[in-house]
Amino acid sequence: MIRAALVFLVLTFTIPAGAQGIDPAILRAMAGSWLLAPMNGQPGCRVTLSTSTTIGGYGLSLAPDCPRLLPRLSEVTAWNPTDGLHLINAARRNVLSFHESEDASYTASEPSPGFALLRAPDHVTRLPMPSEAFGSWVLKRPDGEVVCRIQLLNRPPPGGEESFAVRITAQGCQSAVTRLKLVSWRMEMLKLVLYGTDGASLRFVQTPSGFAKAPEEGGRLLI
Repeated sequence: MIRAALVFLVLTFTIPAGAQGIDPAILRAMAGSWLLAPMNGQPGCRVTLSTSTTIGGYGLSLAPDCPRLLPRLSEVTAWNPTDGLHLINAARRNVLSFHESEDASYTASEPSPGFALLRAPDHVTRLPMPSEAFGSWVLKRPDGEVVCRIQLLNRPPPGGEESFAVRITAQGCQSAVTRLKLVSWRMEMLKLVLYGTDGASLRFVQTPSGFAKAPEEGGRLLI
């Protein structure tokens, strides 16, 4: 009886009330390596989420460079998936509180400059910034065939303020691109997205040497 009571007390003080009802399958899906990066393009570091319980939630481990790159993380001891995703300290206080985005990444608007928590390939250490993409680019196939030449401009498209304008070099641009009527672009976490006037889009994911068309869209195209 005493042993059972002690076990109950340990569990009560270890797992937060809201986390007790979390589906184990959800925890397993969230476990693993994540990139935690500032929204201003500065280097981030790797955080590995665990399903093992600890004070205030579930365990985690930080890459060795985390305290240097993101000093705020030095006090983080656990994570909690209740009402978003929270990184908390030993006193159960939130250090960073994230909200889930449509693309399954997480963002924290505070403190400035904001932070992103997302799945990312090992070669990615930070979020790409629009300023790094301004200029002329070539869309091509893996064999080197040029599909189209474009310019990613440092100004908004007509009637838009949340993206940047695209200029297409009509000469030599294949119909597969021209029919999309591309007019704007923007960075969406690790993706560079080109948008057309009728809602069409091309999504590219970051690679060690540039960007490649997102696998879920089919086809192979580099930029």
